[in-house]
Amino acid sequence: MALSAFTAPILAVAAVALVSFASIRLYARRAAKEPPKTAMRRIRTALAVGLSLTGLVALFALVIADALDLTESALRALSPALADSAVGAVLTWVPTLLGITAAVVAGYLGAFPSVREIRGLDVSAASAAGSVAKFLGLGFALVVVAVGTLNLLPAEAVSAVLPVLGFLTLVAVVLSALQPRILGLLNDRREPTDEERDRIARLCETAGVSPHRVGVLELDPNSVATVVFAGFPGRRHLLVTDDLLADLDDDAAAAVVASKAGRAKRYYREAKFAVVLVVFGPIIALATGELQRATDLGVGPLALAILVLAVALPWFGRRLVFAADDYAVERVGAETYVETLETLADEYQVSYESGRLRSLVLMRPSLGQRLDRLWGRPDE
Repeated sequence: MALSAFTAPILAVAAVALVSFASIRLYARRAAKEPPKTAMRRIRTALAVGLSLTGLVALFALVIADALDLTESALRALSPALADSAVGAVLTWVPTLLGITAAVVAGYLGAFPSVREIRGLDVSAASAAGSVAKFLGLGFALVVVAVGTLNLLPAEAVSAVLPVLGFLTLVAVVLSALQPRILGLLNDRREPTDEERDRIARLCETAGVSPHRVGVLELDPNSVATVVFAGFPGRRHLLVTDDLLADLDDDAAAAVVASKAGRAKRYYREAKFAVVLVVFGPIIALATGELQRATDLGVGPLALAILVLAVALPWFGRRLVFAADDYAVERVGAETYVETLETLADEYQVSYESGRLRSLVLMRPSLGQRLDRLWGRPDE
């Protein structure tokens, strides 16, 4: 009986993983017959949608298979005190989260052979699976810590919208402070050599930025030539991928740094988080009835106002990207910047077009829109 009980969650995960792997594999193989950029755009979209659905279906399948109850029973048999503690509550979720991770990794591996062939990557499936699993594991760990901390708060503190939004803001601040360390956990980070440090200093001077610290991220062959400004504004860490140092000349590398510096100077990441709070805050308040009581309006008008807000505010994020492009053009010149964007798009098979919904959700215009705007600048 015990064997069959514990077998049910395993079979549930295996079934979801198999279906996800097979469906994404078939779609990726069909998409791979298209031109490379179109193929990669379709595969990326399929992964974004497919892996999200895989995670949700795996969660529901494990809940139906009583994975949480079985884990709690096993913990209680081991130690009733542990099962009733906050640590026990976290441990109860560990097997379920591991099952979700396994299903999502299986789905990703369905597309990996096609991605490796299109991009000409020299990376094993095991390495790719490990990278995805590590990313998911860290993400789940952060969610568990955040939810666990929220559960420790008094019930009256989480029954209203403002305390919840305040807590989420605090979590975002902590994550921003820890971002350099988090990236170091997800990837191999090292100090630059003297030669690399001198080159990075020249790139920063051209880009008009003075980072608090610099570092080099050594990624697998699936990496890209890019940089990340991590941490708090005013104390940003500049993390440069080894691909950027190895593959790009100074002009192209400076264009990449200037592009990311333009976004950092305009607080693009912080603006996206603010948009999420401004949109989801009213949604939560509407669901709890607080918004109706505060405004004396019905659900219909309030829902319409939230919808308008959800469409209008991401447009502001798109304008920040355009402003960052203008900043990069001022630092390196329009021709150099546009050529760099086009070269990187060709190298990594990035489509110039993206769906309107995707652009809206990501608060980022498509590459084609950015290039058309840059070529149409009055000074060109």
